[in-house]
Amino acid sequence: MEDRALPTDPNTKVKVPPYPLEHVQETLLAELIKSVKDLAEFEGVLLPKSQKELIVKAIHIDSHTVVEILCVLDEVVGFEVGQAAVRPGGYESIQEAVDDVTARMAKLWNKHFDGAVA
Repeated sequence: MEDRALPTDPNTKVKVPPYPLEHVQETLLAELIKSVKDLAEFEGVLLPKSQKELIVKAIHIDSHTVVEILCVLDEVVGFEVGQAAVRPGGYESIQEAVDDVTARMAKLWNKHFDGAVA
């Protein structure tokens, strides 16, 4: 068993590593685009060809759909991402989902590492 030096003083703060904002955004964006395109194809809905237009297009993304794809972030952040990262009720665009989930993930990141008990 590896000997890990842990602070013995409960008042010692564990340093929170930098939040991988860009990696979270890129990973989430790619997965949401894939999910929205798959659903649109299934439903016969035409989407903009340009990614720039697609991510801001008014399209409802159910919160359950977002929760289903959160597992792609587990590897990025190093812990299991739960439904607390998603706003109930869903989102009205891919960009809105990325912005909200990324902000929620930052809070979960800090919370995870503040109470860092591996």
